[in-house]
Amino acid sequence: TGQLEGINNKIKVMKRMAYGYRDSEFFFLKIKAAFPGNP
Repeated sequence: TGQLEGINNKIKVMKRMAYGYRDSEFFFLKIKAAFPGNP
């Protein structure tokens, strides 16, 4: 579960940094790029 916690934390940090993005698809692409091993 430690790895899952780390992934969730990374996504939360990205969400805070992405505040104000108009394009949500760009945000999901950023998440996918951060975790290349997971489809």
